[in-house]
Amino acid sequence: MSDVILETRALSKHFGGLKAVDSVDMSVREGTIHGIIGPNGAGKTTFFNLLTGLIEVTRGAVLFGGRDITGIPPERVAGIGMSRTFQNIKLFRFMTVLDNVKVGFHTRTKTGLLGAVVRNAAFRADETFVAEQGLELLDFVGLRKQAYNLAANLSYGTQRRLEIARALATDPKVLLLDEPAAGMNPSEKSEVMELIRKISSLGRTIVVIEHDMKLIMNLCDVITVLNQGLKICEGTPAEVRNDPDVISAYLGHARGA
Repeated sequence: MSDVILETRALSKHFGGLKAVDSVDMSVREGTIHGIIGPNGAGKTTFFNLLTGLIEVTRGAVLFGGRDITGIPPERVAGIGMSRTFQNIKLFRFMTVLDNVKVGFHTRTKTGLLGAVVRNAAFRADETFVAEQGLELLDFVGLRKQAYNLAANLSYGTQRRLEIARALATDPKVLLLDEPAAGMNPSEKSEVMELIRKISSLGRTIVVIEHDMKLIMNLCDVITVLNQGLKICEGTPAEVRNDPDVISAYLGHARGA
């Protein structure tokens, strides 16, 4: 069985009296596609924000490769091998598609401030590496022909793929995708599903939040279900689909009601 690469232990985030995430234990095994689902307001995006250091943990721990990374800043999280996309697309709209991807390589280049100012040999080597690798990544996600277009001119679904490419530029061991198919038509959803499978086939671990149940059930090896900040179920798609607490949550009843 695969080793656990990402783990949370009693992970919690409280905003005053609101328990947005409450004592969630989760283990993600290396090389799997792990889904996180739940009704609106279940705490899914807050959970992602805790994993990546965007917000402060109230209680509990985040472990990556067995190392406690609780509370370390987002740039360090990316540097150690965990990258993400966002529910609301956060591209540099008036930069080119290629330049957006090049930004993602910042954790893998070695040039310091002085080298960048004087444009020394190390800087030029980094620039060549980033440009070449950026084009390869765009080819991987099907956007190479649009490398020099502005990100603002891309369709919504294509912007989603660009955001995934930028996250991949950090060479993550774990890729977190926050609603990658949101707002897409059926054809675009099919394309993003195939892209996620393609990324997974390279051995990368993927954790995905998604509202589209057909997509999540057909894509994931394991699914964790959150409701009102609590983990109410975890298992295979078949187990989750038939769990009474999950059915109750999606029908709008509180757990145990």
